Amino acid sequence: MMSKKNNKTLSLRLFEMLIVRSWWVVIFLILCYTCYNMANTKREKAIFDMQSKYDRLIQEKQFAFQTKEDLQLRLLSQSDPAWIEMILMKELGVVPENKIKVHFKN
Repeated sequence: MMSKKNNKTLSLRLFEMLIVRSWWVVIFLILCYTCYNMANTKREKAIFDMQSKYDRLIQEKQFAFQTKEDLQLRLLSQSDPAWIEMILMKELGVVPENKIKVHFKN
């Protein structure tokens, strides 16, 4: 019986010592956790934004590289007669002499 009373008083004293007398420590810990949580959320958002920017830049780089290769091929093939004929047919609508040009109406 005495040990139960001692346990209660011990637990009551422990509660009193940790919570009642040290309420400011508990509030400080809650404040620290809240600040940490907010900073962590902000950090994760920044990481997500940077990752999406990085992915977009990689796509833009690949597109620019493909465009560069296409332009280099065009420059190199400008002296090719077949390429000149293809450009004339495609861009200007010119048809070779032995072919018939067909127009479709909608």
